Formats: sequence, C-alpha cells, structure tokens
Amino acid sequence: MKKIFSLLFSSLLFFAACNDKTKKSGEDGGTATVAQNSDYPITMDGIGPIKVSMSQEELEKLLNQKVPLANLTDTVSGSWEDSATIKYKEAELRLGFVRTYMANDSFYMRVTGIKTSSPLCKTTNGLGIGSGKQQIIDAYESYLLFMAPEYEDTTYTTRSKTRYSIKVRETYEGGQLVFYLTNNKVTAIEASTFYDDSE
Repeated sequence: MKKIFSLLFSSLLFFAACNDKTKKSGEDGGTATVAQNSDYPITMDGIGPIKVSMSQEELEKLLNQKVPLANLTDTVSGSWEDSATIKYKEAELRLGFVRTYMANDSFYMRVTGIKTSSPLCKTTNGLGIGSGKQQIIDAYESYLLFMAPEYEDTTYTTRSKTRYSIKVRETYEGGQLVFYLTNNKVTAIEASTFYDDSE
C-alpha cells in the first residue's frame, strides 16, 4: 500500500511540475511575441521607424547601411521611380522610391511606399498576414475604403477571381494602408501615399 501511495504521489508531483513548466514557457513565449511584434507596427506613416517620405539618405542613416536601388542606372539617367528590398530586424520590406527635385538638376530619392508579407508586422489594431476581409472592413468602418479585385496581369484587362485589395484612407489624398488579399486572406500590407493627379 505504501508503495502504491508513493508511486501515485510521485506521479502527481511529476505532472504538476510539467504543467508549471508548460505554463511558464507559454507565458514567456507570449511576452516575447508581443515585444517582438511591437518593433513592426504598421500605420499609414510607415512600418516601425521606417516612414513614408523618408529620404534614401535618412533611411540609410537609420539602418546604418547602404540601401541599393534596384534600377540605380535608370534612376540617374531618367527614371523617376525605383525600388529596393531591405531587411529591418527580422522582417523583409519592399520599398518604393520616387525622385524628388530640390532644383532643376538636383534631386534625391524619397520613400513612397513600404510593403511587407512578414507575419511579424501588424497594424496597431492587430491585423496582419492571414487576417480576413471582413476583419479589415470592421476595423476601419469609419475610414474611406476602396475595394476592388486585382488585375491578372499588366494588360489590366482581366480582373482576378482570387486576388483583391482594400485601400484604407482617412482623406482622399495622403497616407493610406493597402491590404492585398488572396482568397479573402491578407498576404501583404503596404503603407504608402496617394495623390489624385487628375485634378
């Protein structure tokens, strides 16, 4: 009888210790995840400290490294747009740039958009990769929403049956968030600017 009691008591202690370790591990993991994700908040201004309208020079100073543009020769010779892919901490970001003139023959490259498919990056209300279409609509019901299927290719003639985008704006011009969806789930998020050139 003493052996059975001793065995039962030992088993209880073992399971209690395992449960306590699992709980602590989960708590630590949760805290670490929250802390980690706070490095990558997505707003209409940008992602974390990387902001829309930053100059290439300001960006390089922030990252402490050069940001090579994808079409540097074109940028110098005549193209007014360019792009670059960078890694900020553990998140990959795709940046859009535009040429900004200070004088007739003097310009710098300025960030116009920051796009990511990293699950580390989330909006301040918790939306991220994998969020659903209705969640976006509910979260931004008091904003201007522009929703439409994406085009299948660069001919812009056929609308996709699976790919969709939702643009969230506070006003008709200025900052915006763009959610790219496939089968109603977010696959990428972009912070950028929009201006109506038709005026």
